[in-house]
Amino acid sequence: MKYEDADILAFVSERPKKDLVPPMNSGAEENAGLKDIREEGNPENNIRDSAVNSLEGASDLATILTPDTPDTPEKLLASLPEALRKDYPENVSEILPKTVSGTIFGSSESVPETASLSFPEASLESHAFMNSEKKSLPFEAFADYDDGVRNISASSEAFGIVTTGLDPLEITPSGAVITGYITSARRNEIRLGTYVVVPYERGEKLFARVGKLQYRQEFVVDDATEIHSRRMLSARATPVKEEDYKFLACLDPLCILYRKTEGTLTRRMADRIPRPNTPILPVTDRLEVQTGLNIPEDGIFLGHLSVGGELLKTHSEPETVAYYLRNDYSMGDPLIFRHMLICGSTGTGKTFLSKNILRQFMTENNRYRLRSSPDKAWKNSCLVIMDPQDEYSQLFEDNETLNEDDKFGFESENVTYGRVRSTKAFVAKVGGQKYAGDKSRAEQIEFTIPFSLVEYNSWLIAAAGMSELQFIGLEVLLGDFFKSSVPHTYLNFLNHIENEGTRSYYVDSGKLHESSYDGIARRVKSKFFSKVFDQDATSIIDILDRIFKPGQISVFPTEYISAPRIRDLIVLTIMSLIVDNKLSTSGTDAIKETPIILALDEAHRYLSRASGEHSRLIISRFADAARQGRKEGLGLFLITQDPQDIDDTVFKQINTKLILNLNNDAAITSLKVPKEYERRIPYLKKGQMIIHSPDNSDIVEIVGLSNCVVRHR
Repeated sequence: MKYEDADILAFVSERPKKDLVPPMNSGAEENAGLKDIREEGNPENNIRDSAVNSLEGASDLATILTPDTPDTPEKLLASLPEALRKDYPENVSEILPKTVSGTIFGSSESVPETASLSFPEASLESHAFMNSEKKSLPFEAFADYDDGVRNISASSEAFGIVTTGLDPLEITPSGAVITGYITSARRNEIRLGTYVVVPYERGEKLFARVGKLQYRQEFVVDDATEIHSRRMLSARATPVKEEDYKFLACLDPLCILYRKTEGTLTRRMADRIPRPNTPILPVTDRLEVQTGLNIPEDGIFLGHLSVGGELLKTHSEPETVAYYLRNDYSMGDPLIFRHMLICGSTGTGKTFLSKNILRQFMTENNRYRLRSSPDKAWKNSCLVIMDPQDEYSQLFEDNETLNEDDKFGFESENVTYGRVRSTKAFVAKVGGQKYAGDKSRAEQIEFTIPFSLVEYNSWLIAAAGMSELQFIGLEVLLGDFFKSSVPHTYLNFLNHIENEGTRSYYVDSGKLHESSYDGIARRVKSKFFSKVFDQDATSIIDILDRIFKPGQISVFPTEYISAPRIRDLIVLTIMSLIVDNKLSTSGTDAIKETPIILALDEAHRYLSRASGEHSRLIISRFADAARQGRKEGLGLFLITQDPQDIDDTVFKQINTKLILNLNNDAAITSLKVPKEYERRIPYLKKGQMIIHSPDNSDIVEIVGLSNCVVRHR
């Protein structure tokens, strides 16, 4: 007898039952009426029917399986008709169920005489299925896992099961191969990046992310043929059935979730492999997601976790998963002092996002203690914004479009909203230019840049095309000028280098070459310097205590300035003031002892790769400031559409990157995120972003708020 023949009556079928086998108490005429059907059907059915026909005359199954039934396969074989013994000489025990309200074979127990064993509507096949509890489970249950896992059925929420049918399960120090079979009913709900859990015994769970999806044929068939393709394209073609294909999901383990003795949910590295046939379940608990991805439960709100642009929903309240940035000293210094970068193409919502995030830093409970401060007092930060589009002064204004539902949602997730009353606009006075200042009601304070600042920052008047020899010569000229007793203004310096006697002194003495001296003079006489330095306004040096004030937002708009070089000069002046005073042991107290967040829009313009000597000086100073930011309480918040242009020495100090849509391959590569996320970046929609912050959480995708917490026009 063949193996497949022997197991026919024990086969568990989930197909709709066909009444090919009559009830056990049916008459001989009904059985005879089915004879032709059996003969025309599958030959395998005839084998099974031979067993049924040999038992004709019994009123029900109880008539056969009684306490008087022979209790061993050998005795039963001897009692069967000759035809049946011929077909099943050795394996007769396999054609009948081993358990019917007790064990017939292989056990000393007998079936009680009062047991009801009649199955008038079922064949032997379905009878064997209904009485086999082990075969009713689609996976192996774990003794210590919750009852919900034990009772998973085809209608459960499981995506599918872990399988070894195609690839072996394995886990190594360098990676893992965990393949899951996804049932046809759940295939539309799973995608790349979907988070799942796989239970172990004792309540532990593997927390994983779907890293690859794959279809395979269920049956051996060549569907790469002209006939097949025409049949499928035909309007009369039968739709493809999902049951005809294997749908596989490859899982990337992220961690194992478990509870400590005191009940706290925590995580550890994925060091165990799940068992075959274990269910693959969607993540439905917000705490499991936050713990699995190491997301803080509070801090600076950045957005909501998403997969493929769709918000991740849980069974918790609220159902979305908020993403927070650590902003305290519980695990080191706040991450703002380890610097942040927002990058995205034009029109992707960088300013909108920046407003929402920067507003979170300006709450009363966000206080910092500077290591260098003598009193070690906790202070709010001062937010300084370089604003090329005159949009950030709107932090002073409420968003009048917010309704009560919006506000309730913000409050439920600890999102700060509403204007910052201490917002001020500091406007550089530039000859021939006037600031409109009509985008907000924030107080406007006018200032000018004194030429005296150039004494220790010669690069402020160094043109980009100035050679190394010319830059050295400029420093010599400035050094001698600031030693003189004349007022240290730009006009006096211009008169100094235009003096023929001065020229002869430096050239004839050999201190400067003639061509170098003339080149310096041409660049210093540029007309725009006279429009910036020493204007009729308060010197910025005299209002440092008004600019750098704890809890204040100080905005420096430059949109009204038509000349890009003047804009750059103003921005570089503010940046140099902050850096010089932060790094100096004798810096101005207003800067030295105040936590400062410097938000720099179009950061690539000021922190680009060095192209000359003066550029290298700028970069080296800001690299030093970035490295010492944690100690000195200085955080860089850089906003750019060209991250690849930021100098590497500064870029390496950035801990948190918020990546919006980018289409520039060089820009994407420079961000150094995992390959699977690199491929997503060009397809991110507005408001959708990838967060790469290794010291905060695993890399994730989030969606920012759909409403601005302050005015945005």
